[in-house]
Amino acid sequence: MRDAILERVRNTFHLKHGRGIVEQSGEAGALFNGDFSSNTTAGAEFAGSRLGLGVMDGLNGEVVSVRGTTWRIPESGVPVEVSPSEGIAFGIAAHGGRKHQIVIPTGSDMTGILHAIDLYLAGNHVDHEDVVCAVEIVGVFNNVLLRTEAAPTFPEETLTQVLEHEIRFEFGEWRGTLVGFRFPDASDGQTIPGLHFHAISADQDSGGHVHEVVTNDVVATIWVDELHPVHD
Repeated sequence: MRDAILERVRNTFHLKHGRGIVEQSGEAGALFNGDFSSNTTAGAEFAGSRLGLGVMDGLNGEVVSVRGTTWRIPESGVPVEVSPSEGIAFGIAAHGGRKHQIVIPTGSDMTGILHAIDLYLAGNHVDHEDVVCAVEIVGVFNNVLLRTEAAPTFPEETLTQVLEHEIRFEFGEWRGTLVGFRFPDASDGQTIPGLHFHAISADQDSGGHVHEVVTNDVVATIWVDELHPVHD
């Protein structure tokens, strides 16, 4: 019931204001300081969304969400679909808005993708320090490095400490979807500055946080201007 009410509120906002919103549950600073407790449920955060990412309650896997279907990436690296009632410690989801297709040159790495996004914004008289962009890139990629992590091994272990033992998966060629956000570079600890992607393969056999990637044959879409962060 709560998820349905939230979706109606979001839809009303889209119709009234003609723009979308970004909703964030939890703060990045708390996550890095070792607070992996649930802030909300997957259904409350991602129901009806275009795309989203996050971290499960108890650091039980990286989260990727595409059009309301949400997966966690456990230690095995194989995505597991998440039920709406499951808790998440941190989540960012994009709802509504108008899409803009952009060109990302073949052979672009993470730096090149970021440059293409910022170039598009500058060409449309938008400063990336003033907006949040939701980003979806679909297609074939090369030199892909994904990661997930195991749950903390002792109380109050920070995310930085956990990531010293992160689990990595490498792919020479990989087909799937990257979803993420380009936040302003300046951060007060609430958001994740810069470009941040999570991924899921087309066959749903692999996924996780994106460390490295090179575009091959892709289609890229961003939602910009209409998106504004909303913190609990």
